[in-house]
Amino acid sequence: MFYEELYPELGKLFYWVAAADGNIKEAEKATLLRLIRENWKPLEDSTDEFGMDKANLIDFAFEFAETEENSDNYIQSFENFYRLNKSYFTPALINNILQTSKSIAKAYRGENKKEKEIQAQLVNLFEN
Repeated sequence: MFYEELYPELGKLFYWVAAADGNIKEAEKATLLRLIRENWKPLEDSTDEFGMDKANLIDFAFEFAETEENSDNYIQSFENFYRLNKSYFTPALINNILQTSKSIAKAYRGENKKEKEIQAQLVNLFEN
């Protein structure tokens, strides 16, 4: 149940990282899809009623976020989710989140100032 709720939160969080500079680049989307396949799907084996790996919810939430007008609440949503579920966040899971967000940020011309601020905000969240 935890991952079923986590994955949409991650999709919104990763969208927030990718959209930090005002627009989503194809390289950022491609990086996210690769990391879902390589890092998130192997993490646990939950599937939906159609047999699809629930880690795909990350991508679905990311794509849905692209249709929304206000992404400012996405980081707050993730922070609230984290605080409510902190005991489920293992060091490995936290590392995966940080590495995924950093990889998305670096996917197009490296990290910019705003993306570095986001990384620092995430690190700070996980340290407190």
